[in-house]
Amino acid sequence: MEKINKVSIKFKPDFYGQFENFSNKIWNVIGEYVDNAWQSYHSNKSLLKKTHHGKYTLEVRITLDKENDLIIISDNAAGIDSVNIVRALEVANTHSDVSGLNEFGMGLKTSSNWLSKSWSLRTKALGENIERFVNFDLKDVKENKLEELPIKSKTVDVNEHYTVLTLSKLTKNAPSNHQLDKIKKHLASIYRKFIRKGEMKLFINNEELVYDEPEILNAPVYNNPNGKSILWKKEINFSSGIYKVNGFIGILNTMSTSEVNGLSLFRRGRVIEGSHDEKYKPKVLCGQVGSPRHKRIFGELELEGFSVSFNKGSFQEQEDLDALMEALQSEISFKNFDLYTQAEKYIKPKTQENNKQVAKKIINNLRKLTKESNLKENVETSLKEIVSKEIATQNERILKKSVAIDSYEDFFDFDNEKFKLKLELITEPNLPILYSMEQEDDELFTKKILYKINLAHPFFMRFEQFKKEQDYQPIISIIRSLVLAELKSPSQGTKHAGNVRINFNHFLRNI
Repeated sequence: MEKINKVSIKFKPDFYGQFENFSNKIWNVIGEYVDNAWQSYHSNKSLLKKTHHGKYTLEVRITLDKENDLIIISDNAAGIDSVNIVRALEVANTHSDVSGLNEFGMGLKTSSNWLSKSWSLRTKALGENIERFVNFDLKDVKENKLEELPIKSKTVDVNEHYTVLTLSKLTKNAPSNHQLDKIKKHLASIYRKFIRKGEMKLFINNEELVYDEPEILNAPVYNNPNGKSILWKKEINFSSGIYKVNGFIGILNTMSTSEVNGLSLFRRGRVIEGSHDEKYKPKVLCGQVGSPRHKRIFGELELEGFSVSFNKGSFQEQEDLDALMEALQSEISFKNFDLYTQAEKYIKPKTQENNKQVAKKIINNLRKLTKESNLKENVETSLKEIVSKEIATQNERILKKSVAIDSYEDFFDFDNEKFKLKLELITEPNLPILYSMEQEDDELFTKKILYKINLAHPFFMRFEQFKKEQDYQPIISIIRSLVLAELKSPSQGTKHAGNVRINFNHFLRNI
Protein backbone atom coordinates (compact mmCIF):
# COMPACT_ATOMS: atom_id res chain seq x y z
CA MET A 1 0.00 0.00 0.00
CA GLU A 2 1.48 3.28 -1.14
CA LYS A 3 2.06 5.92 1.54
CA ILE A 4 0.48 9.24 0.52
CA ASN A 5 1.67 12.45 2.19
CA LYS A 6 0.13 15.11 -0.03
CA VAL A 7 -2.37 15.68 -2.81
CA SER A 8 -2.26 18.15 -5.68
CA ILE A 9 -5.05 20.71 -5.97
CA LYS A 10 -3.32 22.43 -8.85
CA PHE A 11 -5.66 25.03 -10.20
CA LYS A 12 -5.69 28.81 -10.22
CA PRO A 13 -6.47 29.36 -6.53
CA ASP A 14 -8.73 32.35 -7.24
CA PHE A 15 -10.99 30.12 -9.31
CA TYR A 16 -12.03 28.11 -6.25
CA GLY A 17 -13.82 31.21 -4.98
CA GLN A 18 -16.00 31.17 -8.10
CA PHE A 19 -17.44 27.71 -7.40
CA GLU A 20 -20.13 29.17 -5.13
CA ASN A 21 -21.47 31.24 -8.06
CA PHE A 22 -22.25 28.18 -10.18
CA SER A 23 -25.96 27.77 -10.88
CA ASN A 24 -27.29 24.72 -9.06
CA LYS A 25 -29.98 23.39 -6.75
CA ILE A 26 -29.22 22.39 -3.19
CA TRP A 27 -30.63 18.84 -3.54
CA ASN A 28 -28.48 18.23 -6.61
CA VAL A 29 -25.40 19.43 -4.73
CA ILE A 30 -26.07 17.24 -1.70
CA GLY A 31 -26.87 14.43 -4.11
CA GLU A 32 -23.25 14.43 -5.29
CA TYR A 33 -22.14 13.22 -1.84
CA VAL A 34 -24.86 10.56 -1.84
CA ASP A 35 -23.77 9.46 -5.32
CA ASN A 36 -20.18 9.03 -4.12
CA ALA A 37 -21.29 6.98 -1.13
CA TRP A 38 -23.55 4.81 -3.27
CA GLN A 39 -20.82 4.17 -5.82
CA SER A 40 -18.34 3.25 -3.07
CA TYR A 41 -20.90 0.77 -1.72
CA HIS A 42 -21.90 -0.58 -5.12
CA SER A 43 -18.30 -1.16 -6.22
CA ASN A 44 -17.47 -2.99 -2.97
CA LYS A 45 -20.82 -4.61 -2.18
CA SER A 46 -19.55 -8.19 -1.91
CA LEU A 47 -16.66 -7.29 0.40
CA LEU A 48 -18.85 -5.10 2.62
CA LYS A 49 -21.47 -7.81 3.03
CA LYS A 50 -18.78 -10.43 3.68
CA THR A 51 -17.13 -8.24 6.33
CA HIS A 52 -20.49 -7.83 8.11
CA HIS A 53 -21.58 -11.45 7.59
CA GLY A 54 -24.36 -10.39 5.25
CA LYS A 55 -25.85 -7.91 7.71
CA TYR A 56 -24.96 -4.63 6.07
CA THR A 57 -26.94 -1.66 4.77
CA LEU A 58 -25.46 1.51 3.33
CA GLU A 59 -26.21 4.52 5.53
CA VAL A 60 -25.68 8.11 4.47
CA ARG A 61 -26.20 10.75 7.15
CA ILE A 62 -26.49 14.47 6.43
CA THR A 63 -26.53 17.08 9.16
CA LEU A 64 -27.60 20.56 8.07
CA ASP A 65 -26.90 23.07 10.85
CA LYS A 66 -27.01 26.58 9.45
CA GLU A 67 -27.17 28.14 12.92
CA ASN A 68 -23.78 26.69 13.84
CA ASP A 69 -22.39 27.27 10.35
CA LEU A 70 -21.89 23.55 9.79
CA ILE A 71 -22.80 20.75 7.37
CA ILE A 72 -21.62 17.19 7.97
CA ILE A 73 -22.01 14.32 5.51
CA SER A 74 -20.99 10.85 6.63
CA ASP A 75 -21.40 7.34 5.27
CA ASN A 76 -20.45 3.78 6.13
CA ALA A 77 -19.53 2.81 2.57
CA ALA A 78 -16.14 1.35 1.69
CA GLY A 79 -14.25 4.63 2.15
CA ILE A 80 -11.73 6.20 -0.23
CA ASP A 81 -8.68 4.02 -0.70
CA SER A 82 -5.09 4.94 -1.56
CA VAL A 83 -5.79 4.61 -5.28
CA ASN A 84 -8.77 6.97 -5.29
CA ILE A 85 -7.89 9.56 -2.62
CA VAL A 86 -5.80 11.55 -5.09
CA ARG A 87 -8.44 11.32 -7.79
CA ALA A 88 -11.15 12.38 -5.37
CA LEU A 89 -9.36 15.60 -4.42
CA GLU A 90 -7.58 16.60 -7.60
CA VAL A 91 -9.54 18.88 -9.90
CA ALA A 92 -10.41 17.39 -13.30
CA ASN A 93 -9.14 13.96 -12.30
CA THR A 94 -12.09 11.79 -13.30
CA HIS A 95 -12.81 8.20 -12.35
CA SER A 96 -11.49 5.51 -14.70
CA ASP A 97 -14.90 3.81 -14.52
CA VAL A 98 -17.51 6.21 -15.91
CA SER A 99 -20.39 3.74 -15.69
CA GLY A 100 -21.32 4.68 -12.12
CA LEU A 101 -22.85 7.66 -10.36
CA ASN A 102 -19.54 9.48 -9.84
CA GLU A 103 -18.58 9.51 -13.52
CA PHE A 104 -17.46 13.17 -13.64
CA GLY A 105 -15.17 13.01 -10.61
CA MET A 106 -16.03 16.60 -9.69
CA GLY A 107 -18.85 16.16 -7.17
CA LEU A 108 -16.88 16.39 -3.95
CA LYS A 109 -14.80 19.39 -5.04
CA THR A 110 -17.50 21.49 -6.66
CA SER A 111 -20.17 20.72 -4.06
CA SER A 112 -17.92 21.43 -1.11
CA ASN A 113 -16.73 24.76 -2.50
CA TRP A 114 -20.29 25.66 -3.57
CA LEU A 115 -21.49 25.17 -0.01
CA SER A 116 -18.52 26.33 2.07
CA LYS A 117 -15.24 28.17 2.22
CA SER A 118 -13.61 25.60 4.48
CA TRP A 119 -14.04 21.84 4.49
CA SER A 120 -12.27 18.71 5.64
CA LEU A 121 -12.35 15.08 4.56
CA ARG A 122 -11.74 12.16 6.88
CA THR A 123 -11.89 8.70 5.35
CA LYS A 124 -10.92 5.11 6.08
CA ALA A 125 -11.01 2.52 3.30
CA LEU A 126 -12.09 -1.07 3.93
CA GLY A 127 -9.08 -3.38 3.75
CA GLU A 128 -6.55 -0.69 4.66
CA ASN A 129 -5.35 0.23 8.15
CA ILE A 130 -4.87 3.95 7.46
CA GLU A 131 -7.29 6.81 8.13
CA ARG A 132 -6.56 9.87 6.00
CA PHE A 133 -7.47 13.48 6.75
CA VAL A 134 -7.34 16.50 4.41
CA ASN A 135 -8.34 20.08 5.20
CA PHE A 136 -9.19 22.72 2.57
CA ASP A 137 -9.49 26.37 3.58
CA LEU A 138 -10.22 28.75 0.71
CA LYS A 139 -8.63 31.78 2.39
CA ASP A 140 -5.42 29.85 3.05
CA VAL A 141 -5.34 28.41 -0.47
CA LYS A 142 -5.79 31.83 -2.09
CA GLU A 143 -3.44 33.81 0.15
CA ASN A 144 -0.63 31.27 -0.06
CA LYS A 145 -1.37 30.22 -3.63
CA LEU A 146 -1.36 26.59 -2.54
CA GLU A 147 -1.21 23.88 -5.17
CA GLU A 148 -0.90 20.96 -2.77
CA LEU A 149 -2.52 20.03 0.51
CA PRO A 150 -0.99 17.79 3.19
CA ILE A 151 -2.67 14.48 4.00
CA LYS A 152 -2.53 13.45 7.63
CA SER A 153 -2.63 9.74 8.35
CA LYS A 154 -3.07 7.51 11.37
CA THR A 155 -3.33 3.78 11.92
CA VAL A 156 -6.79 2.32 12.67
CA ASP A 157 -8.57 -1.06 12.59
CA VAL A 158 -8.36 -2.62 9.13
CA ASN A 159 -12.07 -3.56 9.19
CA GLU A 160 -13.33 -0.02 9.74
CA HIS A 161 -14.72 1.89 6.76
CA TYR A 162 -16.25 5.37 6.54
CA THR A 163 -16.07 8.83 5.04
CA VAL A 164 -16.88 12.02 6.92
CA LEU A 165 -16.98 15.39 5.21
CA THR A 166 -17.28 18.49 7.42
CA LEU A 167 -18.16 21.84 5.85
CA SER A 168 -17.83 25.14 7.70
CA LYS A 169 -17.71 28.86 6.86
CA LEU A 170 -20.83 28.22 4.80
CA THR A 171 -21.59 30.25 1.68
CA LYS A 172 -24.84 31.95 0.71
CA ASN A 173 -25.85 28.68 -0.96
CA ALA A 174 -26.12 26.77 2.32
CA PRO A 175 -29.73 25.76 2.99
CA SER A 176 -31.85 27.62 5.51
CA ASN A 177 -34.18 25.88 7.94
CA HIS A 178 -37.28 26.57 5.85
CA GLN A 179 -35.72 24.61 2.96
CA LEU A 180 -35.26 21.44 5.00
CA ASP A 181 -38.61 19.85 4.22
CA LYS A 182 -38.20 20.37 0.49
CA ILE A 183 -34.65 19.00 0.53
CA LYS A 184 -35.84 15.87 2.34
CA LYS A 185 -38.60 15.29 -0.20
CA HIS A 186 -36.32 15.81 -3.19
CA LEU A 187 -33.63 13.46 -1.89
CA ALA A 188 -36.18 10.79 -0.95
CA SER A 189 -37.57 11.12 -4.47
CA ILE A 190 -34.17 11.05 -6.21
CA TYR A 191 -32.93 7.93 -4.39
CA ARG A 192 -36.30 6.17 -4.02
CA LYS A 193 -35.19 3.05 -5.90
CA PHE A 194 -32.26 2.41 -3.55
CA ILE A 195 -34.41 3.22 -0.50
CA ARG A 196 -37.26 1.06 -1.80
CA LYS A 197 -34.98 -1.96 -2.25
CA GLY A 198 -33.58 -1.55 1.24
CA GLU A 199 -30.05 -1.00 -0.10
CA MET A 200 -29.71 2.51 1.30
CA LYS A 201 -30.81 4.36 4.40
CA LEU A 202 -30.66 8.11 3.96
CA PHE A 203 -30.88 10.44 6.95
CA ILE A 204 -31.15 14.22 7.28
CA ASN A 205 -30.67 15.54 10.82
CA ASN A 206 -31.21 11.97 12.11
CA GLU A 207 -34.56 11.62 10.32
CA GLU A 208 -34.67 8.61 8.01
CA LEU A 209 -36.09 9.56 4.63
CA VAL A 210 -39.01 7.56 3.26
CA TYR A 211 -40.53 7.86 -0.19
CA ASP A 212 -44.33 8.04 -0.15
CA GLU A 213 -45.59 5.72 -2.89
CA PRO A 214 -48.49 7.19 -4.92
CA GLU A 215 -51.70 5.15 -5.05
CA ILE A 216 -52.55 3.80 -8.51
CA LEU A 217 -56.11 4.01 -9.82
CA ASN A 218 -57.98 0.70 -9.64
CA ALA A 219 -61.29 1.32 -11.39
CA PRO A 220 -63.46 0.34 -14.38
CA VAL A 221 -62.99 1.87 -17.82
CA TYR A 222 -64.38 5.42 -17.91
CA ASN A 223 -67.29 4.53 -20.28
CA ASN A 224 -68.32 1.42 -18.35
CA PRO A 225 -68.61 2.48 -14.66
CA ASN A 226 -70.17 -0.86 -13.66
CA GLY A 227 -67.47 -2.92 -15.36
CA LYS A 228 -64.55 -4.83 -13.88
CA SER A 229 -61.93 -2.77 -12.04
CA ILE A 230 -58.53 -2.50 -13.69
CA LEU A 231 -55.19 -1.49 -12.17
CA TRP A 232 -54.17 1.37 -14.44
CA LYS A 233 -50.45 0.76 -14.63
CA LYS A 234 -48.61 0.02 -17.87
CA GLU A 235 -45.19 -1.61 -17.79
CA ILE A 236 -42.82 0.03 -20.30
CA ASN A 237 -40.02 -1.81 -22.10
CA PHE A 238 -39.20 0.10 -25.24
CA SER A 239 -36.15 0.82 -27.39
CA SER A 240 -35.37 3.10 -30.30
CA GLY A 241 -31.88 3.01 -31.77
CA ILE A 242 -29.32 3.53 -29.02
CA TYR A 243 -32.01 4.57 -26.54
CA LYS A 244 -33.84 2.26 -24.17
CA VAL A 245 -36.55 2.96 -21.63
CA ASN A 246 -38.15 0.70 -19.07
CA GLY A 247 -40.36 1.29 -16.07
CA PHE A 248 -44.05 2.14 -15.88
CA ILE A 249 -46.65 4.81 -16.55
CA GLY A 250 -49.81 4.84 -14.49
CA ILE A 251 -52.85 6.83 -13.43
CA LEU A 252 -53.08 8.38 -9.97
CA ASN A 253 -56.00 7.35 -7.81
CA THR A 254 -56.39 10.99 -6.77
CA MET A 255 -55.68 13.95 -9.04
CA SER A 256 -52.66 16.06 -8.18
CA THR A 257 -51.39 19.43 -9.37
CA SER A 258 -48.01 19.61 -7.68
CA GLU A 259 -45.89 16.89 -6.11
CA VAL A 260 -47.22 13.57 -7.42
CA ASN A 261 -48.36 13.92 -11.02
CA GLY A 262 -45.82 13.73 -13.84
CA LEU A 263 -42.89 11.50 -14.70
CA SER A 264 -39.58 10.83 -12.98
CA LEU A 265 -36.73 10.02 -15.37
CA PHE A 266 -33.96 7.81 -13.99
CA ARG A 267 -30.47 6.94 -15.10
CA ARG A 268 -28.44 4.26 -13.31
CA GLY A 269 -31.08 4.01 -10.62
CA ARG A 270 -31.30 7.65 -9.52
CA VAL A 271 -33.61 10.42 -10.71
CA ILE A 272 -32.11 12.90 -13.18
CA GLU A 273 -35.28 14.83 -14.08
CA GLY A 274 -38.54 14.81 -12.15
CA SER A 275 -37.86 14.68 -8.43
CA HIS A 276 -40.54 15.67 -5.89
CA ASP A 277 -42.46 18.73 -7.20
CA GLU A 278 -40.37 19.19 -10.36
CA LYS A 279 -41.81 16.29 -12.32
CA TYR A 280 -41.20 15.93 -16.04
CA LYS A 281 -44.52 16.56 -17.82
CA PRO A 282 -44.26 16.27 -21.61
CA LYS A 283 -47.42 17.55 -23.26
CA VAL A 284 -47.56 14.59 -25.64
CA LEU A 285 -48.09 12.23 -22.67
CA CYS A 286 -49.49 14.43 -19.91
CA GLY A 287 -51.71 16.71 -21.98
CA GLN A 288 -52.50 20.38 -21.45
CA VAL A 289 -51.69 21.98 -18.10
CA GLY A 290 -54.77 21.76 -15.91
CA SER A 291 -56.37 18.91 -17.85
CA PRO A 292 -57.45 15.71 -16.05
CA ARG A 293 -54.70 13.82 -17.87
CA HIS A 294 -52.10 16.32 -16.68
CA LYS A 295 -53.28 15.81 -13.10
CA ARG A 296 -53.38 12.01 -13.31
CA ILE A 297 -50.50 10.67 -15.42
CA PHE A 298 -47.44 9.66 -13.41
CA GLY A 299 -44.64 7.16 -13.74
CA GLU A 300 -41.03 6.11 -13.43
CA LEU A 301 -38.86 5.61 -16.51
CA GLU A 302 -35.27 4.35 -16.48
CA LEU A 303 -33.41 5.68 -19.53
CA GLU A 304 -30.32 4.25 -21.25
CA GLY A 305 -28.22 5.82 -23.98
CA PHE A 306 -28.66 9.41 -22.81
CA SER A 307 -25.91 11.58 -21.35
CA VAL A 308 -26.56 13.95 -18.46
CA SER A 309 -25.62 17.50 -17.55
CA PHE A 310 -22.64 18.21 -15.32
CA ASN A 311 -24.82 18.59 -12.21
CA LYS A 312 -27.00 15.58 -13.13
CA GLY A 313 -30.06 17.78 -13.24
CA SER A 314 -31.12 17.13 -16.83
CA PHE A 315 -30.55 15.00 -19.91
CA GLN A 316 -28.49 16.41 -22.75
CA GLU A 317 -30.25 15.04 -25.84
CA GLN A 318 -33.56 16.88 -25.36
CA GLU A 319 -34.76 16.52 -28.95
CA ASP A 320 -34.23 12.76 -28.86
CA LEU A 321 -35.95 12.65 -25.47
CA ASP A 322 -38.97 14.48 -26.91
CA ALA A 323 -39.10 12.00 -29.79
CA LEU A 324 -38.94 9.10 -27.35
CA MET A 325 -41.90 10.50 -25.39
CA GLU A 326 -43.91 10.76 -28.61
CA ALA A 327 -43.18 7.10 -29.32
CA LEU A 328 -44.34 6.15 -25.83
CA GLN A 329 -47.77 7.67 -26.45
CA SER A 330 -48.75 4.69 -28.61
CA GLU A 331 -47.44 2.36 -25.88
CA ILE A 332 -50.08 3.58 -23.41
CA SER A 333 -53.04 4.00 -25.76
CA PHE A 334 -53.81 0.46 -26.96
CA LYS A 335 -57.51 -0.12 -27.60
CA ASN A 336 -57.79 -2.87 -24.99
CA PHE A 337 -55.84 -0.84 -22.39
CA ASP A 338 -56.19 2.85 -23.24
CA LEU A 339 -54.46 4.42 -20.27
CA TYR A 340 -54.06 7.66 -22.20
CA THR A 341 -57.83 8.23 -22.65
CA GLN A 342 -58.73 6.78 -19.25
CA ALA A 343 -56.56 9.45 -17.57
CA GLU A 344 -58.44 12.17 -19.45
CA LYS A 345 -62.04 10.98 -19.17
CA TYR A 346 -62.35 8.95 -15.99
CA ILE A 347 -64.47 10.63 -13.31
CA LYS A 348 -64.13 9.27 -9.81
CA PRO A 349 -67.61 8.81 -8.31
CA LYS A 350 -68.27 10.60 -5.06
CA THR A 351 -69.71 8.35 -2.40
CA GLN A 352 -72.17 9.32 0.29
CA GLU A 353 -69.37 8.82 2.81
CA ASN A 354 -67.13 11.27 0.90
CA ASN A 355 -69.83 13.92 1.07
CA LYS A 356 -70.39 13.34 4.78
CA GLN A 357 -66.68 13.81 5.50
CA VAL A 358 -66.54 16.98 3.41
CA ALA A 359 -69.67 18.35 5.10
CA LYS A 360 -68.20 17.86 8.57
CA LYS A 361 -65.00 19.64 7.57
CA ILE A 362 -66.95 22.54 6.08
CA ILE A 363 -69.00 23.02 9.25
CA ASN A 364 -65.92 22.78 11.49
CA ASN A 365 -64.17 25.38 9.38
CA LEU A 366 -67.20 27.70 9.47
CA ARG A 367 -67.31 27.45 13.24
CA LYS A 368 -63.65 28.38 13.41
CA LEU A 369 -64.07 31.34 11.04
CA THR A 370 -67.14 32.56 12.95
CA LYS A 371 -65.10 32.76 16.13
CA GLU A 372 -62.40 34.74 14.35
CA SER A 373 -64.71 37.30 12.70
CA ASN A 374 -67.63 39.52 13.69
CA LEU A 375 -70.41 38.70 11.21
CA LYS A 376 -72.84 41.36 12.52
CA GLU A 377 -70.24 44.10 12.17
CA ASN A 378 -69.25 42.94 8.68
CA VAL A 379 -72.87 42.86 7.51
CA GLU A 380 -73.45 46.39 8.83
CA THR A 381 -70.34 47.63 7.01
CA SER A 382 -71.58 46.06 3.78
CA LEU A 383 -75.04 47.61 4.12
CA LYS A 384 -73.51 51.08 4.55
CA GLU A 385 -71.40 50.60 1.43
CA ILE A 386 -74.40 49.39 -0.59
CA VAL A 387 -76.35 52.65 -0.03
CA SER A 388 -73.34 54.95 -0.36
CA LYS A 389 -73.59 57.00 -3.55
CA GLU A 390 -70.02 58.17 -3.08
CA ILE A 391 -68.67 54.60 -3.13
CA ALA A 392 -70.86 53.73 -6.12
CA THR A 393 -69.58 56.77 -8.07
CA GLN A 394 -65.96 55.96 -7.22
CA ASN A 395 -66.37 52.33 -8.28
CA GLU A 396 -67.99 53.38 -11.54
CA ARG A 397 -65.08 55.73 -12.27
CA ILE A 398 -62.50 52.98 -11.65
CA LEU A 399 -64.46 50.54 -13.84
CA LYS A 400 -64.58 52.95 -16.78
CA LYS A 401 -60.84 53.60 -16.59
CA SER A 402 -59.95 49.92 -16.17
CA VAL A 403 -58.00 48.31 -19.00
CA ALA A 404 -58.71 44.73 -19.98
CA ILE A 405 -55.80 42.31 -19.61
CA ASP A 406 -57.58 39.98 -22.00
CA SER A 407 -61.10 39.19 -23.16
CA TYR A 408 -63.36 36.39 -24.35
CA GLU A 409 -66.70 36.43 -26.19
CA ASP A 410 -69.70 34.05 -26.22
CA PHE A 411 -72.46 34.16 -28.83
CA PHE A 412 -75.84 32.50 -28.27
CA ASP A 413 -79.61 32.74 -28.62
CA PHE A 414 -81.48 33.43 -25.40
CA ASP A 415 -85.31 33.81 -25.13
CA ASN A 416 -85.50 34.19 -28.93
CA GLU A 417 -82.94 36.99 -28.83
CA LYS A 418 -79.35 37.07 -30.09
CA PHE A 419 -76.80 37.74 -27.38
CA LYS A 420 -73.14 38.62 -27.32
CA LEU A 421 -71.56 38.01 -23.92
CA LYS A 422 -68.13 39.55 -23.53
CA LEU A 423 -65.84 38.83 -20.58
CA GLU A 424 -62.99 41.20 -19.73
CA LEU A 425 -60.40 40.32 -17.10
CA ILE A 426 -59.10 43.36 -15.25
CA THR A 427 -56.79 43.91 -12.29
CA GLU A 428 -57.79 46.85 -10.10
CA PRO A 429 -56.60 46.58 -6.44
CA ASN A 430 -58.63 49.67 -5.44
CA LEU A 431 -61.89 48.29 -6.85
CA PRO A 432 -63.98 46.47 -4.18
CA ILE A 433 -66.10 44.76 -6.85
CA LEU A 434 -65.51 41.16 -7.93
CA TYR A 435 -67.55 41.46 -11.10
CA SER A 436 -69.55 44.09 -12.96
CA MET A 437 -72.12 43.86 -15.72
CA GLU A 438 -73.48 46.37 -18.21
CA GLN A 439 -75.35 46.42 -21.50
CA GLU A 440 -73.77 47.93 -24.63
CA ASP A 441 -75.21 48.81 -28.03
CA ASP A 442 -74.49 46.54 -30.96
CA GLU A 443 -76.47 46.52 -34.21
CA LEU A 444 -75.76 42.84 -34.90
CA PHE A 445 -77.13 41.59 -31.59
CA THR A 446 -80.30 42.12 -29.61
CA LYS A 447 -78.17 42.58 -26.55
CA LYS A 448 -74.44 42.87 -25.99
CA ILE A 449 -73.48 42.27 -22.38
CA LEU A 450 -70.07 43.23 -21.04
CA TYR A 451 -69.02 41.77 -17.70
CA LYS A 452 -65.68 42.34 -16.03
CA ILE A 453 -63.97 40.18 -13.44
CA ASN A 454 -61.43 41.84 -11.17
CA LEU A 455 -58.50 39.46 -10.54
CA ALA A 456 -57.09 41.86 -7.93
CA HIS A 457 -60.20 41.61 -5.75
CA PRO A 458 -59.55 40.83 -2.04
CA PHE A 459 -61.47 37.55 -2.47
CA PHE A 460 -58.64 36.13 -4.59
CA MET A 461 -56.05 37.45 -2.16
CA ARG A 462 -57.80 35.85 0.81
CA PHE A 463 -57.52 32.25 -0.37
CA GLU A 464 -54.07 30.86 -1.17
CA GLN A 465 -55.38 28.25 -3.63
CA PHE A 466 -55.70 30.91 -6.35
CA LYS A 467 -52.30 30.48 -8.01
CA LYS A 468 -52.76 28.99 -11.47
CA GLU A 469 -55.26 29.57 -14.26
CA GLN A 470 -57.23 26.38 -13.52
CA ASP A 471 -57.78 27.54 -9.92
CA TYR A 472 -59.96 30.40 -11.20
CA GLN A 473 -62.18 28.30 -13.47
CA PRO A 474 -64.85 27.40 -10.85
CA ILE A 475 -65.27 31.09 -9.93
CA ILE A 476 -65.47 32.10 -13.61
CA SER A 477 -68.25 29.54 -14.11
CA ILE A 478 -70.18 30.81 -11.08
CA ILE A 479 -69.93 34.46 -12.22
CA ARG A 480 -70.98 33.54 -15.77
CA SER A 481 -74.04 31.77 -14.30
CA LEU A 482 -74.87 34.84 -12.16
CA VAL A 483 -74.70 37.03 -15.27
CA LEU A 484 -77.05 34.71 -17.15
CA ALA A 485 -79.38 34.55 -14.13
CA GLU A 486 -79.57 38.35 -14.07
CA LEU A 487 -80.39 38.38 -17.78
CA LYS A 488 -83.19 35.84 -17.33
CA SER A 489 -84.75 37.32 -14.18
CA PRO A 490 -86.70 40.24 -15.79
CA SER A 491 -88.61 37.83 -18.06
CA GLN A 492 -89.69 36.01 -14.89
CA GLY A 493 -91.11 39.16 -13.33
CA THR A 494 -88.07 40.17 -11.28
CA LYS A 495 -87.51 43.89 -10.91
CA HIS A 496 -84.10 45.46 -10.22
CA ALA A 497 -82.29 42.13 -10.65
CA GLY A 498 -78.99 44.03 -10.68
CA ASN A 499 -79.37 44.68 -6.97
CA VAL A 500 -78.42 41.06 -6.29
CA ARG A 501 -75.09 41.64 -8.06
CA ILE A 502 -74.47 44.92 -6.20
CA ASN A 503 -75.28 43.37 -2.83
CA PHE A 504 -73.24 40.27 -3.63
CA ASN A 505 -70.14 42.32 -4.43
CA HIS A 506 -70.23 44.25 -1.18
CA PHE A 507 -71.01 41.27 1.04
CA LEU A 508 -68.26 39.21 -0.60
CA ARG A 509 -65.66 41.86 0.18
CA ASN A 510 -66.46 42.00 3.91
CA ILE A 511 -67.71 38.54 4.84
